Amino acid sequence: MRASAKAVAEALGKGRLGDPDRIELGVAMPEGYFDWLGTFGYRRRVLADTRFQHYVHAEVTYGKKDYLSEGSMSVAWYLRPERFWHPEWGVRPVLEGGIGAHVVVQFADLVGLDDWSSHARAFVKGHLVAGAETDLSNRVGLAVRGQFSIPTHHPLDSAQLVLFLR
Repeated sequence: MRASAKAVAEALGKGRLGDPDRIELGVAMPEGYFDWLGTFGYRRRVLADTRFQHYVHAEVTYGKKDYLSEGSMSVAWYLRPERFWHPEWGVRPVLEGGIGAHVVVQFADLVGLDDWSSHARAFVKGHLVAGAETDLSNRVGLAVRGQFSIPTHHPLDSAQLVLFLR
C-alpha cells in the first residue's frame, strides 16, 4: 500500500510546502571571466498560496582569478509553482522565477604598483532557475541548479552545486 504524499511529506518533517528556511553553501560556475564562485545563501519561505510558494533568498558570492577578485551581495524574491514541487519524491525538480537586487564589487591588483583598484555596481535583474534537489538526511540536502538572468548586460547566469542545511 502506497502512503499518501501528504503523509510522506509530514514524515520528512517538511509538510507540503517544503523548507520554511535553510542555509545554502555552494560553488557556482558562472558565465564570464571567473571559473568558479563560492556561495553562501539563506532562503526563507515567506508566503504560500494554492498556486505559488514565495521565497526570499539572500546570497553572498566571492571569486578570484589572476589579478581580479569579485564579491556580490544579492536579495531576490522567487516564486515556485506549487504544481512542480513534490517533497515526497526522492529527487525533486526545481523551477522558480523572480526578481533580485544585486551589488557587485570588483578589486583589481595593479601589477607593479603595489596597489588595488576597485569598482562597484548595483542592478536589478529577473531570474529563472531550474534544476533538481534531493535530501541526504532530514537536515541536509543537495541541489543542482542553473540560473538564467534578464537583462544579460551584467551576466549572473551560472550552474550551481549547493549543500543545504535545514
